[in-house]
Amino acid sequence: MALLGEVVLLGFLICLSFGTTVDSDNGATLLEIKKSFKDVKNVLYDWTASPSSDYCVWKGVTCENVTFNVVALNLSDLNLDGEISPAIGDLKSLLSIDLRSNRLSGQIPDEIGDCSSLKKLDLSFNELSGDIPFSISKLKQLEELYLKNNQLIGPIPSTLSQIPNLKILDLAQNNLSGEIPRLIYWNEVLQYLGLRGNNLVGNISPELCQLTGLWYFDVRNNSLTGSIPETIGNCTAFQVLDLSYNQLTGEIPFDIGFLQVATLSLQGNQLSGKIPSVIGLMQALAVLDLSGNLLSGPIPPILGNLTFTEKLYLHSNKLTGSIPPELG
Repeated sequence: MALLGEVVLLGFLICLSFGTTVDSDNGATLLEIKKSFKDVKNVLYDWTASPSSDYCVWKGVTCENVTFNVVALNLSDLNLDGEISPAIGDLKSLLSIDLRSNRLSGQIPDEIGDCSSLKKLDLSFNELSGDIPFSISKLKQLEELYLKNNQLIGPIPSTLSQIPNLKILDLAQNNLSGEIPRLIYWNEVLQYLGLRGNNLVGNISPELCQLTGLWYFDVRNNSLTGSIPETIGNCTAFQVLDLSYNQLTGEIPFDIGFLQVATLSLQGNQLSGKIPSVIGLMQALAVLDLSGNLLSGPIPPILGNLTFTEKLYLHSNKLTGSIPPELG
């Protein structure tokens, strides 16, 4: 029994020693990350190297209860300047990184792709520049990627399609260029694709409707050309479709009336022809904006059936005739 007690005690001491090692590694990594920040207001005052300082209670840090590994880092809206340290890749157990709404600059470090357990990455509303690193595609557990409102350049990496669990991809308000990678349309679980406010070119691929779970598609304010795919009505999950302020031409396809969207924004293009009467059957519409195009002919009276539509914009076209009384 004495021998058994010694074995148990030895095992306990080994586990305790291992736990201390994990603590030391994570704490040192966090301090290395802090070095790359310019914390003018000293909001990370409790991030110190003091032996009595427990990094699991530091501001913005969440640890796992058993291993004490850092699983979440939330430093959003803290007025932090500086850059994101490559050391962040050493926090292998991270599930969530939230650095949004700061003034971080420089490039997204390639090492961020080493956070192999990551499910959410939010770097939006900063001043990050450079390309989107291909290493992000290594994050096979990633479900949400927010990089909007930065100064990112270059093409959208087609390898993002290799992230099997990606549900939200928000790259809006950057300086991204090139075409939308067609491989993106083969992601079976993608639900939200925000690309507005970039310099994207090319056509809207008919393959878009292969994203059977996609409910939000926003490419507003780019330089997309060509026509709206005739098969757009097959995108049955859409709730928000915003193609506005591009250079789209041709007629509004009849099949668009099969959508169950709440928002349909096509304004600021070069669409021509008549307004399809079938739009009057889109009972879920809350916002319909067809303004700023080259649409002609009369306003279909059936648009009066859109009883739940709160905003209807048809101005700045070449429409003729009077406003139907059904719209009164």
